[in-house]
Amino acid sequence: MILKNKYKAQRLLLKIIIISAISFNITAETVHQKPHQRTALSFENLTDMSTKYTKHNSSPVNNDNYLPNPHSKAAKHTFSGTITISETEMLSIPEKILPTIVNNKYTQLFPGLNLAFFSDKDRLIPVNRDIVVAKKSESFWQLQASPGKTWSEPGDNGYSRASFPFILTSNIENESYNGIASFIYTDKKISQLHYQIVHQLSPYMIQTRFVAWGKIAASYQPEIFSNAEQLKRQFSKELKDRFSVRPWSELTDKYPAKLLAEFDSGISSDKTVSSGLIIDNTIYAKPHLTPYGNYPYPEEMRHGVWSASKSMLGMTTALRMAQKYGDGIFDLKIKDYLTVTAEHDGWDQVTFGDALNMATGIGAGSHNIQANDISDGYLAVENQTEYLAWYFSETAEEKIKYVFKNPNYPWGPNQYVRYRDRDTFTLAVALDALLKEKEGPDANIWTMMVNEVFTPIGIHHLTSNMTKEANGANPIPFMGWGLYMTMDHIAKISTLLQNEGRHKGQQILSQEKLAEALYKTEKRGLLTGRENRYGKKSYHMSLWHTPYETEPGVAISIPEMHGFGGVLIALFPNKMTGFRIGNGGYSSLGMIDTANKLKPFK
Repeated sequence: MILKNKYKAQRLLLKIIIISAISFNITAETVHQKPHQRTALSFENLTDMSTKYTKHNSSPVNNDNYLPNPHSKAAKHTFSGTITISETEMLSIPEKILPTIVNNKYTQLFPGLNLAFFSDKDRLIPVNRDIVVAKKSESFWQLQASPGKTWSEPGDNGYSRASFPFILTSNIENESYNGIASFIYTDKKISQLHYQIVHQLSPYMIQTRFVAWGKIAASYQPEIFSNAEQLKRQFSKELKDRFSVRPWSELTDKYPAKLLAEFDSGISSDKTVSSGLIIDNTIYAKPHLTPYGNYPYPEEMRHGVWSASKSMLGMTTALRMAQKYGDGIFDLKIKDYLTVTAEHDGWDQVTFGDALNMATGIGAGSHNIQANDISDGYLAVENQTEYLAWYFSETAEEKIKYVFKNPNYPWGPNQYVRYRDRDTFTLAVALDALLKEKEGPDANIWTMMVNEVFTPIGIHHLTSNMTKEANGANPIPFMGWGLYMTMDHIAKISTLLQNEGRHKGQQILSQEKLAEALYKTEKRGLLTGRENRYGKKSYHMSLWHTPYETEPGVAISIPEMHGFGGVLIALFPNKMTGFRIGNGGYSSLGMIDTANKLKPFK
């Protein structure tokens, strides 16, 4: 009897264990299926209007919080309308953005403006893809939004969620402060806009490299855009036209690690936003690093490439016009297209080609030709007041007035290269005048480049700083700096140059003058006063030429484009292109060595 009761007790205990285990599994599964609760950018965080962000109760978060999470589903609502955001003081690290005022505008203020978007499937698409300028704003900044995403999450109480990338910049400089913004929405309303600015390239006037964050009161005006279907088709074509972007790890899987190890040698990883190789219409890119994780929209990330604009826009515009009107345009004289008001005769023999070479013989530097430093006089203290007056001038007429106030050197044009943004801008105005002479007063070089070069090679929504002209006159791109480029833009123009100016059988750029620029002819540029272990560096037609030896005694030259701070684009003889976007300078030999090892130069 005791034994029988013992067996009953054991069976009862086993049953309790089984039931408990089942209950535990159900509970565990239930916990696993419980709606995901965000700890950052939560529903409460996005909708709480009472709590003001301060440096003590908030900070930037990991960039992943601006993307869908594993629990996300399709958006519950269609978005179509205009977001109005108010001008708001930014929280930043460091606490103050210095100087606090530039050109009578406040650098700590996020601009107040209107941003129109519509959704297509899971994409949030800006109606205006250009740089948006706030009207009557006290903020120093302008904003350009790029396509983002829409989705929904279980913890958002029936709302949908969206995020989009953007840059802050100004029309004076070419800095690019990359950020992300997020909000939740229904058919009729949206939450506050939360944002963080997580990386930037080198500024000139702004003394502080900063990250920033905050929340902005926002309102939503639903609207059906009459051109929405057209914009959807255009965006679909834009995606189709893009080069494939593959992770750098695919190269490390394909090639021995030692061949790729030195690619970014000489540059600190924290000074690099992104770098990679363009091979056969494919971009192999390293992660886009920021202090808060990888940038969540790497293909939309825009970079102010500073003086790489001299090549990407200045040289390509001259080459396009040479293809249209003949290579002789390089020998045209500036004085025949612009009214020269200089009190000297230094401009009498200066040609379009001299301006592209920055060898006009005009400038306020020293007359020391023994050292022959390309940067002599560029930012000389005695030249600062005049330089800044030119720099801040808004119209082409005002800028040209200051160009012609510069003295001339005793040696004349095409003798020594001296780095001068003003030479490239002067070329831009002269090229625009030539185009108007050929095609009428309404012709404009930027419009010509968009229609005849950028669009045909598959570039969409490339933007640039421009002059601000009165009465709605067409502006002129600065051309010496000012382009805001994605990886795809860089890849497309580089590939056009690598393909001798041809695209799908059409000769878009002058083949002969491009060959000269790339040192594929006997013509060579002027020495810069700089060198590496292989020899002396030179400059020609906006390209820096770095000497290199493929093997002992076999010398070649690598054409490079440089942008202030650390933008580098290098065109290799094996048709590969290397690029690095960052703040770490122009060390390129590791990149050149890597490309030569992957496919030896000939």
